[in-house]
Amino acid sequence: MRSVHVTRGRLLRGLTALVVGTATVGMAAGPAVAQDDPGWVNAWLEDVTVGGPGAPGRTVPLTLTSTGATQPRVTVDLTGLAGVVTATFPDFCVTEGTSVTCPMPPTAVDEFGTLTGTVPVVFRAASGATDGATGTFTYTALGEQTEPSTQQATITVRSGPDLLDLVDGSVSGVAVGDSLPVPVAVVNAGDQPVVDLRLTMSFPVGLIPASYRNCRYGTNTSLATVVVCTVRGTFAPGQRHKLRQKLATTVGPATLGSKRITQFVEPLAGAGPLPRGVKLTHREAEQGLRLRPVGNPLDVIPAGVTGAGGGLYLRSVQGSFDVVAQGASVTGAVGDTVRVTVGLRNEGPGVPDATLSGGGVGSFLFVPPAGTTVVGNPSSCWLNGDEESAGDTPTTWYCGGPGGVFPAGLTHTAAFDLRIDSLSGTPGEVQQYERYPRVDDNPGNDVAPVTVG
Repeated sequence: MRSVHVTRGRLLRGLTALVVGTATVGMAAGPAVAQDDPGWVNAWLEDVTVGGPGAPGRTVPLTLTSTGATQPRVTVDLTGLAGVVTATFPDFCVTEGTSVTCPMPPTAVDEFGTLTGTVPVVFRAASGATDGATGTFTYTALGEQTEPSTQQATITVRSGPDLLDLVDGSVSGVAVGDSLPVPVAVVNAGDQPVVDLRLTMSFPVGLIPASYRNCRYGTNTSLATVVVCTVRGTFAPGQRHKLRQKLATTVGPATLGSKRITQFVEPLAGAGPLPRGVKLTHREAEQGLRLRPVGNPLDVIPAGVTGAGGGLYLRSVQGSFDVVAQGASVTGAVGDTVRVTVGLRNEGPGVPDATLSGGGVGSFLFVPPAGTTVVGNPSSCWLNGDEESAGDTPTTWYCGGPGGVFPAGLTHTAAFDLRIDSLSGTPGEVQQYERYPRVDDNPGNDVAPVTVG
């Protein structure tokens, strides 16, 4: 990276090289187009907040996209940042005073005819910038014959501590019974030190974190283990801290499907409210959770490190489980109204968990026996189609599940009132609505009959 100052002669030579060097990339930005179609070029950079003078710089991606355009590029006017922040660009950009021109980056990726690349821009508070000062970053995307498109982003200076979480990864091949080392790492991107912090983590159902004496533990409504730790120490600007031995987490028998372990860091002074609806208690533990400094202080925060939240994604833990359909058998005469209770039971040990996607589990379909009419149904069930539709397709009812998780040992049922119109019909049935997160280990009991006789 380098600062934005070159002579006019160097700019002209650089622009000539830019045109020659990017012509091939620009022309390959998409499929062949008509000669009178100039294509298009777009650019995007979000609003940015940086620490006060003395804080590490922040790397922010300026994204450039193009289809069919010749020599796609972005030109930046830095006039609106004077006295507030400085901006540093990569060497492939050409600068002249407060104007910077960047071609489509050499690392751009062509996907389905659209070229996308990112220009990493490092913003840093200018010397003497005050808390709350703002500047304007103006950028224009264009090609050789495209209409220029100009946008602005606001850059704000905030003095004070600014804790960021450094964990953002994924692991695969995890199996029940494994001990999973979960990283914990933070950096202070502000211009003032943090004295003590709060670390809040959430481990989805099935994952069992190690115990620390300076942490409290509880369970939320999705059966996730919530951990809140008070970590003492001074966290200087730019200094990375991590849990050196990582956090040992047992992959228990209830673990099933994909999971995301989340973590959130904040200065203890002024920390937000504790997680709602979770009763937190201490556990017996010999060790305390300590975050130790690692490496030299960062001069620049890398791109992608943007917030106080982070996490580790676990890909498709196989687990084992058996969801069993619960049918019914009742007796009655023609004209009677009888009640049938149908549903599902999770025999475990795995727990279907859709909290990562925000969905529900444990839903089922109910087909009443032929010769009966539903005259009463619970509010959690409704017709999966039109009861009066013509044809031989049986009437089917959909019943929602118990929520984001389907705990082992839970039976989820719904009661229907059926009027018996005849006793010569075929049995009905109940079955899972979907096999989530996969077909279970005993698919032979996924469908059960419902009879009236």
